[in-house]
Amino acid sequence: MRKICYTILLLLSTYLCLPAQVKNINQISKRYIDTSRGNRLLLTEIWYPENLVHENSKETFDISKTVVRKHPLALLSHGTGGNRFSLIWLANILAEEGFIVASVDHFGNTTDNRIPEYFVRYWERPLDISFVIDRLLEDSNFSDIIDHNRLAVVGFSLGGYTSLALAGAKLDCSLIKKTAKSKQGKQELNVPEMGDLTQLIDKIDCKQISENLKDHRIKAFVALSPALGLGFSTKDQFNVEAPVLIIGAEGDTIAPIKSNALKYHRFIPTSQIKVLKRNIGHYIFLPKVKEYNPDEAIFFKDPPDVDRTQVHQEVGGIILNFLNRSL
Repeated sequence: MRKICYTILLLLSTYLCLPAQVKNINQISKRYIDTSRGNRLLLTEIWYPENLVHENSKETFDISKTVVRKHPLALLSHGTGGNRFSLIWLANILAEEGFIVASVDHFGNTTDNRIPEYFVRYWERPLDISFVIDRLLEDSNFSDIIDHNRLAVVGFSLGGYTSLALAGAKLDCSLIKKTAKSKQGKQELNVPEMGDLTQLIDKIDCKQISENLKDHRIKAFVALSPALGLGFSTKDQFNVEAPVLIIGAEGDTIAPIKSNALKYHRFIPTSQIKVLKRNIGHYIFLPKVKEYNPDEAIFFKDPPDVDRTQVHQEVGGIILNFLNRSL
């Protein structure tokens, strides 16, 4: 019941936060299907500065012929059990500053589409992002207004790993299966959104995983409270040349910074790190919700001295400055 309530609440809360009140931003929904991976459906939400287009409908529009400026593209990757609206606060910040923002529902790992196996198919997520980039750069409505040399990706939690995988981080499948059985693994791989994932991880067929998930088109990478640090043990697993920003939370008990954010930073020479102090936790990056059930407090309740909206504004400014410098 808790999971069902959380699903309904998060969907409702994110839709209530849609940017009807935000000036100068338009939004459309797209349905992409990757036929090379079993007709994998990738629902994608796109935000863009309103002066880019003349909107005709929810699904289609015509780019104004007077537009000459090209805009950077930012891809967003949600956390485990989240959805394409989970980082809507960041989408608004970036779109207001001239970014085209595309946020993907990772099939089988969302609030309204929970397939247990897909909660551990971590390699599908970078492929999702690369596929959506393909579609956007081939789309006549977008290709001419996207600066193909200014692509970035921002991910939260498992989406943070997704961002780093696209940068060139190669997770060791056999290592994650081994560490899943450790005390630390049992702690980090027992997630509120689904429960214990260790048995599912043990069933992964490592041979089916693409050896290289790096996408050279992406020039800057942001990881918010990245997870799956247990799958990395040496610098040799990181072929990362592009700038990387890692933001961790000091009070994170879901993806503890010592075995995740700080570990990634230690292994990636091109990375910089920002640690949110005090007792800020993992789910600070989800939308702010005013009403929730007691068993959903882990996702939405902040300490009395923490203002989630203020944290979002601070983090959004840090990310925006990083992307403007890096792209």
